[in-house]
Amino acid sequence: MLYLSRSEVASLLPEIPAQLDLVENTYRAVGAGRVELPPKPGIHPRKDSFIHAMPAYLRDDDVAALKWVAGYPANKERGLPYISGLIVVNDADTGLPTAVMDGAEITAARTAAASGVCVRRWAPHGWKEAAILGCGEQGRHHARVLSTLNPEVRIRAYDPHPERIAELEGHVEPAAAAAEAIEGADVVVSAGPIIEDPASPIEPEWLGSRWLGLPIDFDFYFSAEAVASADRFLVDDVDQFEYYRSLGHFEDWPAPGGSVGEALADGGLPARVLCCNLGVGALDAAFAARVLAAAQEQGIGTELEL
Repeated sequence: MLYLSRSEVASLLPEIPAQLDLVENTYRAVGAGRVELPPKPGIHPRKDSFIHAMPAYLRDDDVAALKWVAGYPANKERGLPYISGLIVVNDADTGLPTAVMDGAEITAARTAAASGVCVRRWAPHGWKEAAILGCGEQGRHHARVLSTLNPEVRIRAYDPHPERIAELEGHVEPAAAAAEAIEGADVVVSAGPIIEDPASPIEPEWLGSRWLGLPIDFDFYFSAEAVASADRFLVDDVDQFEYYRSLGHFEDWPAPGGSVGEALADGGLPARVLCCNLGVGALDAAFAARVLAAAQEQGIGTELEL
């Protein structure tokens, strides 16, 4: 069994354009029913924390994998990462594990790449202004993806810890408040923590006449009213969204109008689109398989005995 550390995984990830193509192809496969993707079960040992299991089987590529991932907002006070995890890749013929690798780097990369696919498809025509709320690891990865898609994009960033803003790449301007960052933005990325009782401050009047909203923090920033004001509301997995609604998230949010994978096959560009990508194991499996293939080709990693 091959073990890959976080630094090794980071060195083996494809470039951002290839990451976006990998996400889009996987989303389309999910939308077409070619992926076995149960809603992720989880446990919650501490308030506002989670540890989730995210299995997936990609039929087209015969890839079976599971991510075991934790999110602990209080870790930043301990000097520890908010997100940590491992991905196990199994041989689809025998079920034996063939690799175990760091899951945090793939989580960060594929989450931003998923947003990038939505930007590529549904951002307003000629988009050039973006807002990022929350400038931790996801904020940094999203700034990189946005700047790759549009090198001239102006990003206004807000974080309750302003020193984090300086770590974002691209044409970045600090904002003193979330509303200030959002004003006039064509693309709004909200990347706060996922907690049980969020304030959800974004209201419809904060947003313009055309926008793409990308809440990767569940309902931390976007209110139900802001979501309802969208012309099209999509999620990456409808069953998973409803599962989290049953746990108390997304109170009063409207029902989603379908999945991102299904919508990618449709035409049209509504003026106001909101894509709530909760994170699906299919993307982790696809990225892990790509990383594993590169590691085997380049002879990177440490062989472990079972």
